[in-house]
Amino acid sequence: MPALPARQPRKATIVQANAAVHIIVITTPDQLNQSWISQLAREPRVSQVDRVTALSGAVDLVQATKPDLVIVDRELDQTEACIRQIFTTMPATLCIALVAQTDISALRRLVAAGARDVLARPISDDDLIASVRTVLSTESDRRNQALIPGEGLPPVSGRGKLVVVISPKGGTGATTVATNLAVLLQQSGAGQVILTDFSLQFGDVGVQLNIWSKYTTSDLLPKVEELDDAMLAPVLQRHSSGVQVLLAPSQPEMAGEIAGEQVDMLLDQLLLRSAYVVADTWSFLDEVTWTLLQRADEVVVVATPELPALKSIKQFIEYTRQQGPLPGRLTLVLNRFPSVDSISLQDVEQHLRHPISANIPSDGRLVVHSLNRGIPLAISHPDSWAARNMRRLAAHIAGEQINAIALTPEPDKASDAEKRKTSRALLRFMRREV
Repeated sequence: MPALPARQPRKATIVQANAAVHIIVITTPDQLNQSWISQLAREPRVSQVDRVTALSGAVDLVQATKPDLVIVDRELDQTEACIRQIFTTMPATLCIALVAQTDISALRRLVAAGARDVLARPISDDDLIASVRTVLSTESDRRNQALIPGEGLPPVSGRGKLVVVISPKGGTGATTVATNLAVLLQQSGAGQVILTDFSLQFGDVGVQLNIWSKYTTSDLLPKVEELDDAMLAPVLQRHSSGVQVLLAPSQPEMAGEIAGEQVDMLLDQLLLRSAYVVADTWSFLDEVTWTLLQRADEVVVVATPELPALKSIKQFIEYTRQQGPLPGRLTLVLNRFPSVDSISLQDVEQHLRHPISANIPSDGRLVVHSLNRGIPLAISHPDSWAARNMRRLAAHIAGEQINAIALTPEPDKASDAEKRKTSRALLRFMRREV
């Protein structure tokens, strides 16, 4: 297990507006002499411009030299993969993408990967230089006002809200609900969201968000009584949505070393630094899970409309009632509903003797696409029926008086003008803090 950095005084990182800038350009061999690359090298703030053509060594060079900015000028799939790898391993390094066509699909993919700006070829020298200046200026302003992502979390006033997502039956999609819920709460602007993976033996949060870290929950808990921002920083991984992610232990046997009391103290620290802590859990009511449930402001219980899952949900509800009511609100979410040959909503509620608060329709094709790419459905397909219902669930969790059940899809009324507006909004999003 890697050693966690020692406790250090909290220190903000300030980026000077006139600091020298190191840039790496990743392009194809036939495009090494583009005029904008030479123009970049003549910019007063630019101290060095490196040109790389071999994708196999490009990320290694970025990790070794730690440039301020990387410009990726390759095919879309290569550009997306390269930027994603850079962002997930070095989130402080800014990335600009050059692609053949900046349609909505390409914009979403590259934004999700971590790009700060996306430009279409062919591009003029002036437009490229303007993009670089804007991205650097925005990042400089942001760092001057807060700690850089990955080096700490700005404090929030009061205590955050703990949302525990659980399903007594495995395979119901609870992790998918938890990851999308965290992203949507972050997008709501309520404040910092921390997503924690308490499915301690075989957690999938990192896979669903395409995030990896050598530090996990098991690195924090031995020192939980003395945690500060400097110790949390290398463990919390920043997703492109802005969500901070705390991953499950990398080895299944480490789960046995984690006690409920440690989790309780860890929650105290996380809730002081966030508006929401979303905790994904496993299907066992062990000491850790019970600690989470006893602390939760909101317990989101995920079920699917099959009898084995509903049986487990009913047993869970009855057991928690026998132990004394949970302090938080119980929100039942019926996932993959409606679906083919499923039972009715009324029959489900009658069987469980508890109302269903939200439903997420069955859409296996989009969900599988999202999972295989490591991009939450709320980002990859935000206008899908399933994503819209997840957005209703997030609003319900946030305290809005909203009907989170929608059994039929809303018609897509977006006009061409509205779609162009969405495209411009995505571009503005890429230039702000992500």
